[in-house]
Amino acid sequence: MRGGPYVDLILVRLLFVLVVAVTCYVIEPFGLPSKLDAGVGALVGLGIVLFEWRLRRVRLTRLIGAAIGSILGICGAYLFALVIRNSVPASHTQSFLQILVMLLMAYVGLIVGANKGDLLNLAALGGIFGGEKQSKKSYKILDTSVIIDGRIADIAETGFLDGIVVTPQFDSDCGERLPLCP
Repeated sequence: MRGGPYVDLILVRLLFVLVVAVTCYVIEPFGLPSKLDAGVGALVGLGIVLFEWRLRRVRLTRLIGAAIGSILGICGAYLFALVIRNSVPASHTQSFLQILVMLLMAYVGLIVGANKGDLLNLAALGGIFGGEKQSKKSYKILDTSVIIDGRIADIAETGFLDGIVVTPQFDSDCGERLPLCP
C-alpha cells in the first residue's frame, strides 16, 4: 500500500473536518448563511484535529489525571448548578452562570488533574497500560554487613524491595571466606 498508515490518518482527519463542515451546512447551528456555517464548522473540525494532534504528545499518566480531574470538576459543577438553579431566578443570567461554572470547574479539574497525573503509578495497575515506558530501573546495592546480618533475605521474601538487588562480586567472595574479611 502506498503511503502507509500516515496517509490513512490524514485522510481520516480530512474526512472528519469535512463531516463537521457538512453537518454545520445542513443544520446551520450558528444561525448564519449555510456556506458560512459550513466554514465555521470546518474551522471547528480543524481545531479538534489540532487538539488531537497536540494530545498525542502527552504522557499517559497526565491524560488519565486530566480525565479524572475533569470528571470530578464536572461533578462539582453539577452540584454548584443545583445551588444556582435554586438561588438565582430563571433567566439568561442563570443559564450563563451554570455554563460558566461548568466550564470553570471542568477546566480547573483538567489542569490540576493533568499536573497531579505525573504522580500516578501505572505499574501498580498490574500492567494494564503496558505501552507506557517504565521509569529508570531501581538498583539496591547490598553491603557485606547486610548479607551477613541475614535480615535482607527476610525483607526480600516479603516483596518489600522493588527493583534489582545487586551484590558486588567482592562481597560474594568475602562471604565465602568470612573469617578472612576485614
